[in-house]
Amino acid sequence: MLRLWTAILVLFALSGDALAESPTLKRIAETGTVRIGYVADAPPLSFENEDGDVVGYSIDLCRHIASAIRFDLGLEKIDIEFKSLVSMEDRISAVENHDVDIECGATTVTLSRRERVDFTLMTFITGSAVLSRKDKAISAIDELDKKRIAVVAGTTTEDVVRRVAEVNDFRIKLTPIETHDEGMELLNKGKVDGYASDRAMLIGQVFRNANVANDYTMTRSALSFEPYAFMLSRGDTEFRLAADRALASLYRTARIRRIYQNWFGRYGEPLSPIVEAMYQFQAVGE
Repeated sequence: MLRLWTAILVLFALSGDALAESPTLKRIAETGTVRIGYVADAPPLSFENEDGDVVGYSIDLCRHIASAIRFDLGLEKIDIEFKSLVSMEDRISAVENHDVDIECGATTVTLSRRERVDFTLMTFITGSAVLSRKDKAISAIDELDKKRIAVVAGTTTEDVVRRVAEVNDFRIKLTPIETHDEGMELLNKGKVDGYASDRAMLIGQVFRNANVANDYTMTRSALSFEPYAFMLSRGDTEFRLAADRALASLYRTARIRRIYQNWFGRYGEPLSPIVEAMYQFQAVGE
């Protein structure tokens, strides 16, 4: 009985002040639809599978957020409308211009981005690295000198590679690209020596084709620290609170580890101590 009254009180609060203060929650309540932005070629975080379905680790987390919002708003059902986004600028602008309610991909939290959008609780932690083919392996950072490196334009990884070149006086020839698929194509055709991205992204790219997975190698140490979170509209405190509450409740259960294993464990990537710690530290109580 106590839980029933608690649910009623939460629903009452959301249907009153929260809806009045949150244009996002108000729109979702009126339309019954959550609009999710995603990157179509960023496995295992977000991508389109062979059937054309939008799937991935980040997508599972955002589906959980949508389900929690449906319950909070007292909706019988909730629909999800997916919008494919490509460049980093496209992703930020889509949130900034309210074309999507939340961006669920592989976006690193930075202060400059927080000038334009807000972020949820962290969803993953990784680091940038360089992928290369074993026949022309780049095994360490000090082997980047005089190499041609592809990197998605506008990402934190691009900034990191430029900084590595400057600090070490390396002559790295950067090849800006728009998509992860483009980076892999250039690498496979020998048009670049390496493809730089976040380690989590590179793992997904390699194992999209298990037949050639052993043809690649990755730098042993990470070039940077990359905390991921979901982007949402800046200043919409109530919507961000609803998303954070959903994530925190998920982090308090074993389900988050099953989701991790489903998307990263299949690629042979064990749950790292830092990601485990992130789940525990962000399992914020009510």
